[in-house]
Amino acid sequence: MFKPTRIIFAMALLALTGSAVAASQVDKKADKVVMLPASAMLAIEKNGKFAIISDTGRFIIQGTVYDVWAKKELKTIEDARIAAHYIPVDKTNLGFKDLAPLTIGSGEKAITMFSDPACGFCKEIIQEARSSLPEGYRLDVLMLPLLSQESAVRTKELLCAKDKVAAWKAGASGDMKTPLEQLPTAQCDLDVISKRRMTAQFLGARNVPFLIRDDGLTREGKPEEGLRAWVESDRTL
Repeated sequence: MFKPTRIIFAMALLALTGSAVAASQVDKKADKVVMLPASAMLAIEKNGKFAIISDTGRFIIQGTVYDVWAKKELKTIEDARIAAHYIPVDKTNLGFKDLAPLTIGSGEKAITMFSDPACGFCKEIIQEARSSLPEGYRLDVLMLPLLSQESAVRTKELLCAKDKVAAWKAGASGDMKTPLEQLPTAQCDLDVISKRRMTAQFLGARNVPFLIRDDGLTREGKPEEGLRAWVESDRTL
């Protein structure tokens, strides 16, 4: 069984220490972990001073604020903006390939999208990718059962389909109805879906579509300017 909070803490410690010892330390000290009542943290700058506060205004973080993933201290609003909108994909080593993505294109540079089989905007993004991805790119789609019970059923069917070509066509077109012959239960690793959920939670992907560009820029929702324009947009970071 997956334990999201424990795994997230473990990954944070691993990134900070660079040592496998950190994971065992989380287990040993789990009774000392306290979850504070806040759903978001806000970066503010007032009178030239930078601070982090909870969305309720109850908690203020004083002293050093360190981005464990990017391995840098947040000192300014611009630092916070970058941390909020970029995931350092080159440092997190998340292993998206282990999550059995539905892939559009064959380029070396990956755009990753968390999706749902019933997500209309996700389907539109996939169609854009099929016709207009920049050269050298691919779209890796990670299906999650978020929107309905039908989504949960279809996510499993797509993963466990015996005919992978038929599953690809159904997933890429948003086809929720065409029957897909299934592999025997013992031959389909349903833990992949749980791992996708865990990864989405860890990265803050709460809604679909959620896109991660090859340089780490994130986007919740369909890019208004179009997928290709978003992929090719400003890369001055």
